[in-house]
Amino acid sequence: MIENNYPKILIFGQPFNDFSGGGITLSNLFKGWPKDRIAVASIGNLLHRTTTDVCNVNYQLGNKEQRWRFPFNLIQRSFPSGLMSFNKQESLRPISYKTNIRHILVDKFFYPFIHWLGLFHCLSKISLSQHFKEWLSIYQPEILYIQVTTREGILFSIQLCDYLRIPSAIHNMDDWPSTISKNGLFKKYWREKIDKEFRQLLNRMDLYLSISNAMTSEYLDRYNKTFKAFHNPIEIESWQPYCKANIKLNYDHVKILYIGRIGIANKHSIYSFANAISQYKINQYKIDLDIFTSDDDTRDSKIISNFNNVRILPPVKHDMIPILLTEYDLLLLPLDFTKTGFKYAQYSIPTKASEYMISGTPILVFAPKETAISKFCSEHECGHCVIEQSQERINSAIHFLISNEEYRKKISHNAVKLAKELFDAQKVREEFQKLLINISK
Repeated sequence: MIENNYPKILIFGQPFNDFSGGGITLSNLFKGWPKDRIAVASIGNLLHRTTTDVCNVNYQLGNKEQRWRFPFNLIQRSFPSGLMSFNKQESLRPISYKTNIRHILVDKFFYPFIHWLGLFHCLSKISLSQHFKEWLSIYQPEILYIQVTTREGILFSIQLCDYLRIPSAIHNMDDWPSTISKNGLFKKYWREKIDKEFRQLLNRMDLYLSISNAMTSEYLDRYNKTFKAFHNPIEIESWQPYCKANIKLNYDHVKILYIGRIGIANKHSIYSFANAISQYKINQYKIDLDIFTSDDDTRDSKIISNFNNVRILPPVKHDMIPILLTEYDLLLLPLDFTKTGFKYAQYSIPTKASEYMISGTPILVFAPKETAISKFCSEHECGHCVIEQSQERINSAIHFLISNEEYRKKISHNAVKLAKELFDAQKVREEFQKLLINISK
């Protein structure tokens, strides 16, 4: 495509990175967009481990734009406003979460209490500063693309739309609107208020993007908007040389891998699975579970690491993942059975799913049957699904997979074939970028 055909795009809410679902998906969808025609605006606490291979213009919405209410302004970290530069050799590890008194008090007591009071949604506000407006007048964006998950993000996106008056697109990665106000004294008030504000934002959009067909269908019913699904695409040519050719097992030592975040959508399922692995005693197989995660220093990870035969390991560079996935016998893809976890991720296809599929290593899905990922893998027979949170079911599934080589070959073959058909980056990226270019016209 001719470079001049690409309009200048401003991305708000999600920086480019190599560790979060939104950041990785963003990188794969926007790859090839001219660097002088793409820029990111994001609050400071999201701009860590930012990658620069796709975009190197990042405006930090700092103390000139984001204001905290008293007394929270006294305890919150202040970030400078303006363009940021990032070292390509920046440390792989994000912010460290060392367990100390302050961490326990703030994360386990203070913020839950603020959520319960209903104050969390009005603690801070992002506004268009004169400094940011001057930068916008220099950059002159022609399209606005947003990913938001908070009320202040919604309200600022509305401000941006009204100020810029340019074609705009929204991309939802998870069904965060269903869980943004799930408990507390004023949960009904905030749920209705934020829903109204989100609908106001949707009415300003020209293009609606989701992460799965299940989300597209739900959002058509819920918001009466037609969304187009774009999942994380993969570079087939880059992954294919590492595709697992031999799925035979060393029965004395079966290795299972999970790679990714441990958070709202999956931490309870990972805990349950790790607990089952630590007690697995069928036919004396030795089963190990390795978890590579950027959350390796969190309280949840440390609890999980106490189980026998389970290791929590720091993240690896993204270009090492194709090799890593094929060094294991099974790949774990977990989502929570809890009410909150289920509502948050029920329409999502995890970013890692397409990468798992192209690796050829058999996939073990541990998620409710109503989730999009369970339905997808069951329908296409590209992964083995455990749809009940039960140690017996987990043990039975592992034993079945270990004992049935032909079945492992089948789901492996189907996964690779489907990944090539649905998630080829060259095809997906071209369609995605054409949609954005078309709304600019």
